[in-house]
Amino acid sequence: MALSLLLSVMMLLSMMMVVGIAWRQNEESVKQESFLLHNAWKDTRQDLMTNIRDYSFWGEAWNHLHLKMDKVWAFDQQNLGPGLYSEYHYEGVFVVDGQGRTTYSVINGKLSDLPLESWLGIYAAPLIAKVRLLAADEGATTMNAMIGSTPAIVAAAPITTGKVPGLKTLPGPPSVMVFVSRFTPEKLKIFGDSVGVANARIPESSQDAFMTPFIQEPVADAMPIVIRWDSDEPGRELLWVLLPMLLAAAIVLGLVARRVINHAMQNALLCDERFLQLVHSQRELAASEARFRDVAETASDWIWETDEAGVISYLSGRFVAATGYAVEKLLDKSLDHLLQHDTQPVSCWLLQLRLEDCYRQSLRCYVITASGEKRICSLVANAVAVNGQIVGYRGTVSDVTQEIESQARIHYLSQHDTLTGLPNRLYMSEFLLSRLQAHPTADRPLVLISLDLDHFKPINDTWGHAAGDSVLNEVAHRLRSVLKAGDLVSRQGGDEFIIIVSDLHGEQEIDACCQALLDEICRPFQLGQQDIFIGASMGIALAPDDAIQADELLRLADIALYKSKREGRNRWTWYSAEMAEQLVLRREMERNLRKAIAGNELRLFYQPRYCLNKSRLDGAEALIRWEHPTSGLIMPDKFIALAEETGLILDISDWVLHKACQDALSWPKSMYVSVNISPMEFRDGNLAVRVAQALQASGLEASRLELEITENITLENPQSALEVMQALKSLGVKLTVDDFGAGHASLGYLKTFPFDGMKMDRSYMNDFPHSSQAMSIVEGIIGLGKAFSLTVTAEGIETREQLQQLQAIACQEGQGYYLGRPMPLERFNRLLDAPELPS
Repeated sequence: MALSLLLSVMMLLSMMMVVGIAWRQNEESVKQESFLLHNAWKDTRQDLMTNIRDYSFWGEAWNHLHLKMDKVWAFDQQNLGPGLYSEYHYEGVFVVDGQGRTTYSVINGKLSDLPLESWLGIYAAPLIAKVRLLAADEGATTMNAMIGSTPAIVAAAPITTGKVPGLKTLPGPPSVMVFVSRFTPEKLKIFGDSVGVANARIPESSQDAFMTPFIQEPVADAMPIVIRWDSDEPGRELLWVLLPMLLAAAIVLGLVARRVINHAMQNALLCDERFLQLVHSQRELAASEARFRDVAETASDWIWETDEAGVISYLSGRFVAATGYAVEKLLDKSLDHLLQHDTQPVSCWLLQLRLEDCYRQSLRCYVITASGEKRICSLVANAVAVNGQIVGYRGTVSDVTQEIESQARIHYLSQHDTLTGLPNRLYMSEFLLSRLQAHPTADRPLVLISLDLDHFKPINDTWGHAAGDSVLNEVAHRLRSVLKAGDLVSRQGGDEFIIIVSDLHGEQEIDACCQALLDEICRPFQLGQQDIFIGASMGIALAPDDAIQADELLRLADIALYKSKREGRNRWTWYSAEMAEQLVLRREMERNLRKAIAGNELRLFYQPRYCLNKSRLDGAEALIRWEHPTSGLIMPDKFIALAEETGLILDISDWVLHKACQDALSWPKSMYVSVNISPMEFRDGNLAVRVAQALQASGLEASRLELEITENITLENPQSALEVMQALKSLGVKLTVDDFGAGHASLGYLKTFPFDGMKMDRSYMNDFPHSSQAMSIVEGIIGLGKAFSLTVTAEGIETREQLQQLQAIACQEGQGYYLGRPMPLERFNRLLDAPELPS
């Protein structure tokens, strides 16, 4: 019976150990998934707060939503309209006035008359009252809510002037803006998928709400939001593999024990066969012990046994494979000689269990193997008692090193970028919050630098993403080399980095740090046998001078970074208050430009080009204008750069190509139309196909279309530019290099690329023909064009004297204000009746 009990205890211990390991794995998986979902929910609330602050603390919102309710401005002009649903997935947008009335609501991207109370019920009024208390500090708040059976996040903020001076005010409380993001089943599932959690959902019943795994998000004065999902359950596979093996072993041992018991009973009944039965029982016992040893030696854990004092009396064969020690060398030695713990001897732990009458406990300890390797172990102990007296201890040791390292690796990966090893956005946010809690001062500010690499995309396009990854790794190394211990450089994704620096005193030290960072980035990067050069743009925001909240500090640094890029890149810019207003104005202009493209507000003007040899009209250059409903005619230098930055240039260029070809179709067949091409179209525009489509749609002959190309297009990727030009030439169109002499063109440039003509930069006309130097340069350019069989066009002709001198030195073509300013198509068509050169 004792043998059966011992075997049963051992098998039970083994099964419980396997179940315990599987349970711990499942528990750790659920903890990790709960952590990811909690953080994702928190980040969503933070993003919602950031967005509503951008809209509510805006002078234009004060004018059009508080002083008066202008639904045309808000919805039709999409300042607070369907874009919040299509781009940010906000199902509800509300404005509540000072009397608590809902004056504006957009539900699922459509204008509605529903009041805020129809969604939030009794929670609407307390929310509005709470938000109005934040108006003085321009604060905002978010809350969790249940709208019907759907969980939601609600953000609210008072509508303020946005610190714009001089705006009209009204007595009484401010209006309040409310954004609502509802988590429908589909949206909640996508929310879970974004952090690697499967089948995120709302519980189907009250019983389902308390089945693991689940998380709860609090809701004021109401039941919390409960989110359930399907856990990975990594321990299930372990149970499927080991439990059948242990069960089979238990069956075998049970059968053996049963046979031993049967033989013992027969010995009692058959006294004359006692001796034979005794021998037989001993043999069966030996076989049973052999089977037990076989199970012990093949288990993944090793088994140990000590006497009452903790002296080792037994170690299973698995111990040799796990540690490299011979069993004989450790027998009769204390368990402390083998297993170690950071805070107490293992023998003391066993004694404490005995005093507390608490067994079957586990202890995290470690063993130093024969090779000197430290292995982390989980020790499980149980007392061995005889006649009620403890005579020793027995248990198992599991090697959990790989499990611990995997957990540490998962934690590391959750906070670090896998490519560069730099801290990621999550780590950076926690680091920034901890530094802000240290209360930086104006004398010892916390410096946050938002850094973005310049000219990095061509590396990926030309050399491939592997080369781009190599450059990013080297950039990470260089940035770290500049910073001191305690500072942080974090990769946010792509080629964007955040740098957090402390202990810098004054602008000079901060500028010196930025210069050191820029110097490191501007050093050449070696790819193969070539040196590659990039740059960096930086935006600087300080705490507490600019902001004391983490998200606001990041937003202000991004605004400063954007200004750095607009002002020429490879520089750094300090944040100033007027930048935010400029960014709002830029966003408004971008929205208006999108509306202009769709709303037929663009116009083409034509500037005549004359053949100076024949004194006749040869063609015209198409020049774009924007006819704004309120601002009037806007020149291209005010919006083309913005169009190139936002990618709208392709839509504008398509419109110009089609319109110019269609207009020129009615001109005499000897006349051509010239269209300017943006450098961006050579990189991303599939230019040859788009030009072919414009020619086909209009029916204009290809030889009557001229494309003007700036000489700097070829600097980034000469081979790619040459291929695009050859494709255009195969269509039959003419190519002209624009503003020749203003960039970096050379004789090899004119020889390599298939140009038909070149336009002399207008700057050379400033002192022509009175300056001998200007005269020589113009004559030289004309001679150079003739040497390469190119038609030379002089721009900027503003006097009769310039015209006559250009004719005298045989310049082929000319244009300028003296010959004709840019004009609408109707006025240009009237020139066709008198195409002679003006006298």
